[in-house]
This record gives sequence, C-alpha cells and structure tokens, in this order.
Amino acid sequence: MNILILEDEQRNADRLMRLVREIDPSVNIAGPITNVKDAVTHLKGHFVTDLILADIRLSDGLSFDALKEVGINTPVIFTTAYDEYAIKAFKFNSFDYLLKPIDREELADAIDKVRKSFHYPTESSLRELIDAMARNNYKYRERFLIPYRDGYKAVSVSDINYIFTENKIVKLFLRNGESEVVAVSMDELENQLNPDLFFRANRQYIVHVDSIRRLSNYFGGKLVLHLRGNIDSEIVISKEKASLIKSWIDR
Repeated sequence: MNILILEDEQRNADRLMRLVREIDPSVNIAGPITNVKDAVTHLKGHFVTDLILADIRLSDGLSFDALKEVGINTPVIFTTAYDEYAIKAFKFNSFDYLLKPIDREELADAIDKVRKSFHYPTESSLRELIDAMARNNYKYRERFLIPYRDGYKAVSVSDINYIFTENKIVKLFLRNGESEVVAVSMDELENQLNPDLFFRANRQYIVHVDSIRRLSNYFGGKLVLHLRGNIDSEIVISKEKASLIKSWIDR
C-alpha cells in the first residue's frame, strides 16, 4: 500500500509516519509534503497512491486546493484539530477524518476501512464537504477563555501581539503588555489561528502580522524578525521559511 502524507508540521508528520509503520511495516510512505504547490506536482506525477493522509491546512493554503486542482481519484483521510465542525462536516462516505493528536487505533481502523472499501471520492463530493464545513462554522479561533481569580476572563485573538513557548509553557503576549498562559500546544494554535493573520515563525514563536516592525537579513539566508513594542525580541527565521514569511507579508 502506498500512502501520501500532506502535513506541514514536522512533529505531526514524524508521529504520523511512525504510527503508520507500526500499523503496517510494509506500507510505502511518500512525503511529508508541506505545501499545496508541491502536493499538486506530486499528485500530477506518475506516482501510484492508494491513500492520502492530508492535514486540512498546509503552509501555503488548504489541502482542498491541491485535491481540487488535480481531481479526486484516491481515498483521502483528513487530519484536523477542529472537532467542533469536523463531526458534522465529514458525514460523507467518500471521506474520513481523524482528530489530532492522532490515535493509533483510530488510524488503524481508518486504514483498514480504506483497504476494504472500493468507494472513491469525487470532485462533487469534495465540493459537498467544503460547503458542509462552511455551513458548520469552519472558522478559526476567535478568543480564549482564561482562568482568572475565582472565575474566567475572555481574551480576544485580535489582542494578541505574539505567542511564545518555553519549557512546554505557552504564553499569549498581548498588545497591552500583559501575558496569559494557555493550555494549548503551539501545533494546535498554528492550526486554530487564521493563517492570514498569524505566522509560525519557528518552534517558539507565532506572530501576528500587525506586530511585525521589520525584517533584517541574517547569515545563511536566514532573517531576523523584529516586533513592535518588543525591542529585545529578535526572532530568527530559517532559510526555508524566509521566502514564506516575505510572501506572507507582501500581499
């Protein structure tokens, strides 16, 4: 069995590949492919793919974009962190979905289901899925409910300047200078936040587009990101992400 993995977060991809190999060591894995452009190139090539495991959001757009462009002729299992809409939106026989973090037994059952089924998705079924997701509140996170004193308080996503993690503690740094600890991982936040507004600069930082003051060149093709109101915050952008962040800002 040949499985193609579309996933832009390396840790998620590594875990998914490990689970697949544990379930069936004979499986051939292609990928992970991290962006829509490369996914289209791969799917249009002369590669036999029996199953696609696709994160909904890739680094440059939605995996739906790649699937629509090449046409659907392969079973697809989507991976997502959005259980609030996925349960309703994926009620189609042509598609399956797995909630992150991926459970080994659920993944094994999904792969077994593909092996036993001869029902393949179509372009119309993909369109139905996208329409269903839109009807069932396919949207990005808008606020956080934070424990506060003897109750809770709401923090709007629009108030976030940047997000930082250290020693597995994730903090939201707000425009008013305050910070809040949240019990959500950086990988989950990367999927939950609107990619038009937030960018995963590196493993430690997610930044809001309005927080960016300037970019400066660094050795080896890297960049340094300087944030507004945070003179000491200099965030190194890898060579691989340098072109992505410039394209993200310049639009």
